[in-house]
Amino acid sequence: MNILVVEDDAELNRSMADLLTLEGFRVFPAHTLLEARGLLRKGFGAALLDIMLPDGDGYRLINLLRASGEDTHILMLTALSDSESKRICYEAGADDYITKPFDLTELLFKIGAIKRRVDDHPFRLRIGDLAIDRRTGEMTCGPNQTQLQPSQVRLLESLAAKRQIGEPLDLREIGGTGDESETNRRRRVRTLMTRTRRSLRDVGSRKVQIVSDYGSGYHLEVRV
Repeated sequence: MNILVVEDDAELNRSMADLLTLEGFRVFPAHTLLEARGLLRKGFGAALLDIMLPDGDGYRLINLLRASGEDTHILMLTALSDSESKRICYEAGADDYITKPFDLTELLFKIGAIKRRVDDHPFRLRIGDLAIDRRTGEMTCGPNQTQLQPSQVRLLESLAAKRQIGEPLDLREIGGTGDESETNRRRRVRTLMTRTRRSLRDVGSRKVQIVSDYGSGYHLEVRV
């Protein structure tokens, strides 16, 4: 499992990275928001985010991680233990928090729990405010849910993958038969896009939109 560690305290960053590496995780350390942004395409099962960083706060990374398409479990590192600070952590989209100073053993317990959840849900795709079960086709947004057809799941998977490398999804990459005419291909893709956009509206997504790139294909727009 890949773990992103964003902490500006060099000694603490190194201690966490060394410990997690010894436990068999692939660790990607960063000390600033800028460094962390450059690592987001790696795909992370977990992210440890310091709240106070030299170039901003760790909350700004939460939406970027959620928009990446990965079901990243986010653990905030905070020196604040009051109820209001905890509320802000959760409302920002964090899954858990750990209060500084903390024992590294406690960190390992939390990471172990995250790994078990990741292992239990290897088929989940996370895009913005959406969670999609690749096996069942169930798509949820907060308390709302809707059912996707397999072709819609494949479409959203492809769009999310293309988004990570900054490219549109070409019409020719959207499955079909090899002997399909161009007219039939365009008609089929148009129907699929219409149906999937309707599903995004039905489930109440406010952050994810399929955008047409006229002449080149489609891309996902994920608001942060």
